[in-house]
Amino acid sequence: LSSLRFEQFSPKTRYASCCWNFGYRVCWMALAIDDSIMGMWQPKGIGKDPPSLSLKATVLKVFGTNECLSVPVYTNTKVSEMKSMLEFKLGLESGALKFTHKQGSLYRENLDCEEVARNIIVRGIKSFSREKKEYEYPHAVIGAGHIGLKLAMTWLMDKYDNFVVFDRRPEVGGTSWWQQANATSRLQTEVGVYHLQYHESNGWPADCRINPWPSRDELLAHFKQVSEEFGILPYCKMSTNVTKLNIVGKDFNTQHYELTLEQQGKESVVEVASVCLFPGNLTIPKRVVYKGEELFDGDIVYGISSEFDYSRCTGKQVSIIGSGAFAVENVRTCVEFKATKVFMICRRKTISMPRVVSWLTNQSLNFISAALTMEAMSPMYDLINVDQWQYYCVFANEARTTVNLRQRSRFGIGDVYFLSMYYGHCEHIVDDVKRLSQHRIHLISGRNIDNISVMLKLLGFNGEFGNDRLMKLKELYGWWCNKDYRRYLVAEPLGVDANNFGGTSFSPGAIVWSEQHVHLMHYPKDWDAIVTSGAMPTHVADEANDRPAYVVEARHGAMTQISINSLIPALADRNSIVGPLAHVRMWQMHPLDSFLAAARKEWESWSQTLQDMGYDREHPPYPYTEGIVKVYLEKEHAYYRDQEALMAKRMAG
Repeated sequence: LSSLRFEQFSPKTRYASCCWNFGYRVCWMALAIDDSIMGMWQPKGIGKDPPSLSLKATVLKVFGTNECLSVPVYTNTKVSEMKSMLEFKLGLESGALKFTHKQGSLYRENLDCEEVARNIIVRGIKSFSREKKEYEYPHAVIGAGHIGLKLAMTWLMDKYDNFVVFDRRPEVGGTSWWQQANATSRLQTEVGVYHLQYHESNGWPADCRINPWPSRDELLAHFKQVSEEFGILPYCKMSTNVTKLNIVGKDFNTQHYELTLEQQGKESVVEVASVCLFPGNLTIPKRVVYKGEELFDGDIVYGISSEFDYSRCTGKQVSIIGSGAFAVENVRTCVEFKATKVFMICRRKTISMPRVVSWLTNQSLNFISAALTMEAMSPMYDLINVDQWQYYCVFANEARTTVNLRQRSRFGIGDVYFLSMYYGHCEHIVDDVKRLSQHRIHLISGRNIDNISVMLKLLGFNGEFGNDRLMKLKELYGWWCNKDYRRYLVAEPLGVDANNFGGTSFSPGAIVWSEQHVHLMHYPKDWDAIVTSGAMPTHVADEANDRPAYVVEARHGAMTQISINSLIPALADRNSIVGPLAHVRMWQMHPLDSFLAAARKEWESWSQTLQDMGYDREHPPYPYTEGIVKVYLEKEHAYYRDQEALMAKRMAG
């Protein structure tokens, strides 16, 4: 034993590393140890004496190899505890391992009741790396959007190439950016947590500090460029629609699948080992027809994609029906195209999130409480004289220390909405449309809004029942179809329902979803723990409410991930790396000073645009300063310290 080093990586994770020369070569190994693993060691004292908490390193070597693994233990950690930990980590049956160590000139087997030796030979495994399952057929990925491309990248980074990606579009990029975004759309969250190469071993977009919120076209170019750099494109079959799936074989353990493909009017069939479907965001706009639309004498459109020419809003009054993320984005678009006035009409206001609060959430080491999230919104809501605590989605105690946010749509993120409200350019009305007449909207309350030339309907989206039918989905078990680990169907969960927020963006989820599937394909035995636990949330189709089975709420997604991490140790260990990555990336790509500078520059530009349109109210300084944000950061860290102190107190008790 030459060294033993402990270092802090996160509040919940410690790493130990050591080096031991077996006479052949020096082998370095590392083991991530979180609280659940440390709990496996149960120090016991002799008689009434307290247990020793002294640490030592035990070095394990696989019999017949030079592969070594070092593990920090207490001096009185037992052989049975070490065996249980390894069997748990490697997915082995209990009793599969035997330990021996050298005693004098001989080796003897260690008894389970003995303390672990410093140097141990492990029998019963060939490697500390698990043996991966081999497949006759390729793995199929349907959808060349963010998750589909990320899964392809994950396969390739794992040096595995027996897969194929199908997409009905001619280029990579996915539904959200090709079908739903328009030419002026921009990323609402930060590119630090939304880039395809998101991984601790990879780089990131070079212009991230000056361009935290790239446009649709920039993002599509990014997806294509990164796909080329990582060698993903040769595995993509574009302009190919998957129309049918058949299950081949009656034995669950050996079955595979036939996919019917349609390409340029021709059909073909391919056999595959597994099928992942990533249909993108909800894809079908919720439609409503108002009485009198034929009398309106203006544009009535759904404010998505590039089907509508937004220059038709220039110099005109516009109504936006809805207040979700797309509605907030359309306020920005209306400012960009110099609509003279915007009326945002909705039944209930949903919370819009300022850019700084999104940054604060994404840079968090663990999470930001809903209470701090609401507090951090105050500078922006104070600017428009609105009390965000009164929104329907806010549930809080009287002191506002315990808060839960529940709303059906995701946060619309951006600052332009607040500027537009401040100048009086946008009026946010809680009401509903009763009927239309020529350039007039008649509201349920009796109010009439005149001189409206454009109505943008942004009432949200529905999923496609065709995705359920394609995957033969009856019940979604976590993310899996009918408890079949080879049929994987993931779409971003709906809405907001939480008292803590760990992020507002997509890449942290995409890497987790991708690595989960790869892991289960390599080690399908781990599926047994998931399916027998009964811990996964389930969801079935609700045709009466136009909800396919694969479309789930935020709570379903959160409970699925919690269950997976508790049931599959390797994925829990991996999460100790991936979990803090957003924090690392945000500070690498968007340090506070440069982020505030970019936000302030954007703010001043949009403020000037509104003043040039004739809104002569005094220009407001950007509501956030470094000093204000640092107060929020200190409150975040104080919360962590309080939680750690509480945990220590409980353990001591």
